[in-house]
Amino acid sequence: MGLVMRLGTFSCALLCGTALFSVAHSARAEEPVALDLITVTVLKMKQALSNVAGSVSVATKTEAGQHGANSVSDVLTPLPSVDISQNADDPATAINVRGLQDFGRVAVTIDGARQNFQRTGHNADGMFYFEPEQMQQVTVTRGPISNVYGSGAIGGVVSFETMDSLSFLRDGETIALAERLRYTDNGDAWLSSTTGAVRFGEYGGFLGNFVYRNSDNYKDGDGDTVANSGRELKAGLAKLTLTPNADTRFDFSYLVNNNDFSTTSYHSVVKAETLSGKFQWDPADNDLINLTIGTYWTGTNHDQEYLTAVYWPVYDPTAPGQHRVFDISTTGIDVYNTSVFETGTVKHTVTYGVDAFRDKVEVVDPVGTASLYTPSGKRSAAGAFVQDQIDLSSWLQFIVAGRYDTYQLSSEAAESDGSHFSPKATVVLKPFEGSSLSGLHFYGTYAEGYRAPSITETLISGTHPGSFSFDFLPNPDLKPEVARTVEAGITGDFSNVIAADDNLKLRGNIFKNRIKDYIDATFDMTTWPMSYQYINIGKAELWGLEGEISYDAGWIFASVAASIIRGENMSTNDPLVTVPADKVVSTLGFRFLEEKAVLGARWLAVAEQDSVAGMVDVQGSPYPTSDAYNVVDLFATYRVNESVNVALNVNNVFDEDYRRYLDGSDSPGRSVMLTLEARLGYGAPELGK
Repeated sequence: MGLVMRLGTFSCALLCGTALFSVAHSARAEEPVALDLITVTVLKMKQALSNVAGSVSVATKTEAGQHGANSVSDVLTPLPSVDISQNADDPATAINVRGLQDFGRVAVTIDGARQNFQRTGHNADGMFYFEPEQMQQVTVTRGPISNVYGSGAIGGVVSFETMDSLSFLRDGETIALAERLRYTDNGDAWLSSTTGAVRFGEYGGFLGNFVYRNSDNYKDGDGDTVANSGRELKAGLAKLTLTPNADTRFDFSYLVNNNDFSTTSYHSVVKAETLSGKFQWDPADNDLINLTIGTYWTGTNHDQEYLTAVYWPVYDPTAPGQHRVFDISTTGIDVYNTSVFETGTVKHTVTYGVDAFRDKVEVVDPVGTASLYTPSGKRSAAGAFVQDQIDLSSWLQFIVAGRYDTYQLSSEAAESDGSHFSPKATVVLKPFEGSSLSGLHFYGTYAEGYRAPSITETLISGTHPGSFSFDFLPNPDLKPEVARTVEAGITGDFSNVIAADDNLKLRGNIFKNRIKDYIDATFDMTTWPMSYQYINIGKAELWGLEGEISYDAGWIFASVAASIIRGENMSTNDPLVTVPADKVVSTLGFRFLEEKAVLGARWLAVAEQDSVAGMVDVQGSPYPTSDAYNVVDLFATYRVNESVNVALNVNNVFDEDYRRYLDGSDSPGRSVMLTLEARLGYGAPELGK
């Protein structure tokens, strides 16, 4: 009862979502209808989302466009147990999954390429730059159940896939050009997204996209201007897809993201690049071969021009106009194959492979201390894995997997290395096969994940600038983190529930994640000078509940997603400061005029986060808490014809003044967006069909 009273409107939203599920599920399907499902790569093999035994969510480009998503945050915030850490004066995004973030605890990939940029400061320690206009879909896998992805992902994996020519071109089109224009009144923001694609007959195609954004400072819910929240963005995507035959596919993509923005102290120019190539071979007549070979390079160059004088380590009034540069690149390769075969009556789907990546960090600061807090160095990680999905019968399935990881870290100051074997086991029960409830599955999982220490955690050194002075101490003896997760859940996919050809999907689970040798920063006030150092604190524990449900009957659609997470430092019994607030996201929409028009609303209800009340950071300042808030967004789209679409979005309708728990600044107040999309295609279907 205390929890319900504390959550207020949050609990109301959760109860509304539960009621929706109860009504929808009370009518059971008589004859399920097969529907097209989104496929995801969670276990490094294609699966329908309804068949994935784990906590997984997918967001598509269509959904992002419907809600007028202008940032990665807009795309991911509605998903359960996913939160964003972002400052208004920096468009970089840091992703928090199940209360874990920073230093690669959440592995982020774009077209399979790891995004490992990190810059130490008063911000998250792990971020990336990406333009959602170039996204085809994003898959979020929560927890280390996807340990086939490699070292680091003890919190989860967020995998972005960019659009390509074959997904952009409609049936019958050989060439097409599309333009999306958007104006947002809050911040006087403009967006132009131009996409063109050409098809090479049966042999693939090429797609190009260019995005331009420009915005001034926005206002929060109180009408106050949020300083330094404006920016300018130029982003490009070029993607070549080759399909020499039905069994073979090549994809080559290049992304570049140029951001221009300012803080009080610096003017920043960021160039983030991703270059990736992928080869897929899946011969139809050979079940033992489904081979993927991927290679990539990512590079982020963050150039900061000083706007003010430097006061540490020595006073330097000549600093304005000088530059400090953070340059971090990652090179990697990923090779895996899936073989399907039978032993007697038992079917095996075995996936096995190797992967490796190397980070290179170079930081130059001629007048300040950036190179001390984000030290230069190199880190290499490699691993091998094998996974067997065992179908014993139509109602019983096992997934067993093992992964061996190793890493090496080096700089002029120190070296370290380590290795670990991470097992995984999942049991899936499908007790209602052959009945109207055949889409209802249950699963239980034990999985381990492994994260090697980062260069910064190991090698950070120097003296904190300003009046509050203390030493940063390196720690080359840091041990890697090992996460052990137990999870149990339910998935469901039903058709003809209430009306003909409708669809109900649900997914829910509980989890507990214990992390051995958790790495955290500690402040020692017993020494002089006082010191700040990353150490292995012993154990951290996170646990929670999360779920989502969606219903679509054509003319009406609705969804509810919710998550509750708790986390504790088991050595001090203090709460983990990175655990986000509880939240519920509800959506209700309608389609009419032969589904040419869509009208709906989304309600984000977030509880207060005050578990860190009374705790202080390294400078003795209290950790910020956040109040409960409710944000309601409205969306409306109208398809004039096959070539023209218009949309109106009103976000934060009631001008709620709020700050997300992990953010460094207040969020935008009411924002009205008008979007116009136009498309020309050669060989396109006739209008209206």
